[in-house]
This record gives sequence, C-alpha cells and structure tokens, in this order.
Amino acid sequence: MKLFVKILIIFWAAFITIILAMGATRYVSVGGHRITGTSKKVILLLAEIPANIYYLFNNKLEPLQIISTSSLKTGFTYTDKHAENKDYLLVSVWDDALSQSIVKLVRIRDGRILHKWVPDLGKLNNILEKLGVKTRLAKSTTQLWHPFVMDDGSLIFGADRIFKIDKNSNIIWSSTSPCHHSIEPDSEGNIWFCSYNTSTKNSKKYQILDDAIVKISAESGKILFQKSVFEILMENGYGRGHFFINPFISCNDSCLDYMHLNDIQPVFEDAKYWKRGDLFLSLRHQNLVLLYRPSTNKIIWSQNGPWLRQHDVDIIDSVKIGIFGNNVIDAFFPDQKNRLLEGHNNQYIYDFSKNEISTPYTDFFKSSSIGTYTNGRSRILSNGDIFVEETNHGRNLYGNRNSELIWTYIERINNKKISQFTWSRYMTEEEFNKVTFFNEK
Repeated sequence: MKLFVKILIIFWAAFITIILAMGATRYVSVGGHRITGTSKKVILLLAEIPANIYYLFNNKLEPLQIISTSSLKTGFTYTDKHAENKDYLLVSVWDDALSQSIVKLVRIRDGRILHKWVPDLGKLNNILEKLGVKTRLAKSTTQLWHPFVMDDGSLIFGADRIFKIDKNSNIIWSSTSPCHHSIEPDSEGNIWFCSYNTSTKNSKKYQILDDAIVKISAESGKILFQKSVFEILMENGYGRGHFFINPFISCNDSCLDYMHLNDIQPVFEDAKYWKRGDLFLSLRHQNLVLLYRPSTNKIIWSQNGPWLRQHDVDIIDSVKIGIFGNNVIDAFFPDQKNRLLEGHNNQYIYDFSKNEISTPYTDFFKSSSIGTYTNGRSRILSNGDIFVEETNHGRNLYGNRNSELIWTYIERINNKKISQFTWSRYMTEEEFNKVTFFNEK
C-alpha cells in the first residue's frame, strides 16, 4: 500500500511539473513578459531539445541546409523557354566542403563561377570581441547577408555587423552598428542597412524592438546617418491609435516586434513622386511600405497591404514600385500551407500615377509553387522578366512577363539536401560591367 501511495505521489508530482513546464513554455512562446532572464533561457533551451535530437539523428541537417525531394541538379535548370541570358547572380550559400557559408558570383548563361569570397569567421569573431559584442559567429549557423560587390572586387555583407572584405577575402573594415536584413547602395556610393537603435530609451519605455535605418561610408564604414524607425513613425503622426494595432509579436529580448524593418531601398533619381535620397522602407509586421525623406524627416507616402508580411521593395520605373508579398498569415496551423494566402507568395506593383495595385505575375508564382514564409526577394527587369529568391526552399527562379518559368537555380549538397540562400542579388550585364575587377581578369 505504501509503495502504491509513493508511486501515486510521484506520478502526480511529475504530471503537475510537466503541466507547469508546458504552461511556462507556452507563456514564453506567445510573448509573456513576467518570465525573463535565465529562467526564460532555460525554458527555451529545454523546448529546443526535441528539435536538436531530430537534427542530430535525421541526416545531421545543418541550419543552413534544406531537405529537398526535388530532382533538380545543382546549378541552373533551363526550360524550353530559355534564351541566352547575359546577366549574373551573386549568391550567399552553404559550402559543404568548407562547412560554412561563402559568397560566389555565377554567370547565368553557363553556370560558371567567376569568383568566390570565403570570410575567415575566426577573424570576424576577433573584431566582434573587440567591439564588445557577445555574439560569436559559428560556422554552422552564420549567414552572409545580402552581399554587395564593389567595382574593385571587394564585398560588403552582413554577419551581426556589416563587414567589408577585399577580393581575396581579407577584412577591410567592420561597422559598429548591428545589422539585419537588407544592405543597399545609394546614389552617392554609400550603404544603407537595417539596424537597431543604439539608444534604449524607446525599447525600455514601450518594450519594443527598436529598429533603425543606418547609412555608412562604403570606403570607411563610418556612420553617416542613423534614425530610429519608431521615432520616424511617431514624429510623422503614426501614434498609438494608428501604429499599435497589430497582434503582439514577441522577440527574444522580452519585447514586442511591432515593426520588423526588413528592407531599405534608396531612390537614385528625382521623379514626380519621389526625390533622389529618399528611402522606401518595408515594415513586415505592419504590412506597411512607406516612402521616407531623411532630409526633412517626413513620410511622403505609405500603404498598408494588400500584401502581407512583405519583404523587398524595388523601384521599377519613374512611377511604379514592386513589392514582394509573402502573403503569410502569422498563426500556427496543423497544415502549414494554410499560412499562405491563396497558397503562394505574389509580386505586387503599385503605380503612383494611377494609384493602382496589380499582380501580373500571379500565374508564375502559382504554377511554380513559390511559397517562402519568411525572407524572399524579387526584381522586375526592364524587359518585364522577373527574378525571385524563394529563401525557405532554397530556390532562385526566373520567369518572363507571360508568367512562364525560364530557369531554376539551386545549390545541391547531396541527393537529399540543398543549400539555403541568404538574399541573392541579381546583377544585369550593365551592372556587372561596372565591376572593373572582373573585366580585368
């Protein structure tokens, strides 16, 4: 009898402990703020154990690798619609032989690799340590974000901070501000990137993730301009009634990620609806794209949707912009496909002159089953063709104005795994010819 009582007590104690642990895990996952610090870290660590065991015994899948059932070979797979393409791809990919991410420039017409950049992560970590950054770049998880090649063959990319390396992958400089998402040059040869506000006044007062836009010199990495996105919104009348409207999105620092800045697109030329030096900004968690003028601190234009959780804003011509819409509903579904509105991403075009939105590439996105939940890039070329990076599924795709697939590009690791891309950059022949380093080789 005593043994039975002991077993019963142990059972109920274990049951209650499990229930409390499950409740605490759910509380943290939905953004609860009463559990913080070490307690939160322990809960998250324990919650990740099943996934870590899965990865350990399931083909040892690295974080930057994707399980793929596709039969596509590595490199380009062309359809019968293919015509000679004189353009190039700059891709950040996993290199299995080196067990880390690298960047390479690939010629589209024949898949030839023209150059590779292989950053020394150990040296990057030494720089981060000198900057007082606690983060360490692990080979298995470090992504080289949105690389941009300069005319001398040097490369600018993001890896916690912005780094510039020369053509031989030697470090030239690093930024002091943290970086995330897009990296884009402007008309003056400087670099704009997504960052976080160095001041903590907003994050502490409002418990928000305080994104910032930062401009640095491409030559020295020196900061030339920085501004909190939260302050941009508030100073332009996007107050509590207008801004704090979306469901609470939690972030790792026990704060709310209301904005989630994921793209900055500088304006190169004056036009009727914008001026050189303006910036298009994409705020994922607000489904918001806006046109901001740093010189006057004014929001010139903004639009919420119809895109959902969008990434990537591009200027198409003097009156139109393109927006890559993930069309994701942020919720948990047993069937993950239900997270995508209509089952796929889409490309939106906003025409300022007509105040109209169109989606002329819907058939291409649907027929090619393009559906990345996060990230994603697109570019509409001058001839009406479209380039898309489907980040989560490790594909780069190219279609024509008739929504016909022209080619697909993947980086195959083996017969089961492919590499994830980290914001590929499409380079036209004209853009490539400006990179004198390659013309001299």
